[in-house]
Amino acid sequence: MNRDDRYAARIAFRLPQPLYDKLEKWAEEEDRPLANLVYTIVKQAVAERERRLTPEVTAEELG
Repeated sequence: MNRDDRYAARIAFRLPQPLYDKLEKWAEEEDRPLANLVYTIVKQAVAERERRLTPEVTAEELG
């Protein structure tokens, strides 16, 4: 798999201008492209959701 294959899926969406402006400012403060910031936010949100939905296994359950 080459590097481009990992990022083959694309998505387009609209944002209210005030939200776009806030994200753009945030990206500038972190010296990164806006697309990279949005990718990072989405990736973290998905990981957090998966953590919430994955039941924790206790030591007692493991035996």
